[in-house]
Amino acid sequence: MRLGRIMVLVIGIAAFLAPAAAGGEDPEFYVNTYRSIGTLSGNGLRGAAMGGAGAGLADGVDSLTGNPAGLGAFTGYGVNMSLGQDLLDDGRDNVGDTTFKLGGVMSLEKYRPTGGSNQALGAMMQTKSYSGAFNSKKMKREQTGLTLGYGLLALPDLVAGVSAGVWDGDWNAYTSDGTNTKQDFIKRSFTGGEFKVGGIMRLDEGLGAGLTFGYSTGAFREKADYAALGDKGNLQRWNARAGVAYQLCDETLLAADVWYDRMKTRVKGVFEEKNSAWGIGAGVEQRLLDDLLALRGGLYYDRTSFKTGGTQPFDFNSFGKGRFGFTAGAAVRIYSLDIGYSLDVNTGGNVKNHFDISAEW
Repeated sequence: MRLGRIMVLVIGIAAFLAPAAAGGEDPEFYVNTYRSIGTLSGNGLRGAAMGGAGAGLADGVDSLTGNPAGLGAFTGYGVNMSLGQDLLDDGRDNVGDTTFKLGGVMSLEKYRPTGGSNQALGAMMQTKSYSGAFNSKKMKREQTGLTLGYGLLALPDLVAGVSAGVWDGDWNAYTSDGTNTKQDFIKRSFTGGEFKVGGIMRLDEGLGAGLTFGYSTGAFREKADYAALGDKGNLQRWNARAGVAYQLCDETLLAADVWYDRMKTRVKGVFEEKNSAWGIGAGVEQRLLDDLLALRGGLYYDRTSFKTGGTQPFDFNSFGKGRFGFTAGAAVRIYSLDIGYSLDVNTGGNVKNHFDISAEW
């Protein structure tokens, strides 16, 4: 009963924050069009419910979208299916997504025991889609990607891993005058790939630290009223994440992450844009009823800054915004099946939920 009241309070706060952030044409409407490109990877359900802290956690299939080093600690078979969706839309281009993931991982030592160090392979398919409206603009975005990963128990206290993925999609928006006539039409088609390397080391009994580095590159074709038909663009993106995880006792886990992300996009002869972002998050997981139930919660802060130059359809050269957020979630384990849910609410007016089903044996 008490937990139910807390969830009602969370939704109430989110409903209050969202309208406040949605008013006016926020410059983020434009720039986050590009930040949405090549971002298929992210923390799994567990990290998402713990303030986004997942770099130091070895999470089986979820390691494919978090720290691929976690695959090296996986010694069985696993499958995962998840669905994420925004509960509220603050009117910006970077929200309103529906995300679907389906993946699996297999330990090579489980399949062919050698008595040596563990190795594991994994694959995950991901899709993101969005369709909605912003003021008079109608928007649609679709993106699909495939990620492959490999993990290795390199030393008794060190696991390492790599992942590589490809992605493809398109984004378009146009102004509607109510007669289905498309005006101020913008269309971007894009394709590219991403690469990530990571490691997790056990520093002491119950204490681990993780680190990941990622790089993405891609190309897109720009069609808009401010760009010549078929103008080509490119992007480059770098990110790093460091985290720690501490098993305080058998039932309680603490985790914290810091991260940095930098991205540069360019349409030759039209404009150039530089985005940078950083954040910090921390969370806790409490297991109850002999691991039948896990409750999770966390807090985070992140800030994104944008700098643009050249000819653009907006009248600003720099912009920055920070936000605080909190997360909550729960998972139930039934034999080898885990069923989980996470909620993310922040002062930007975004409310996201995430459903997850996984099986490991």
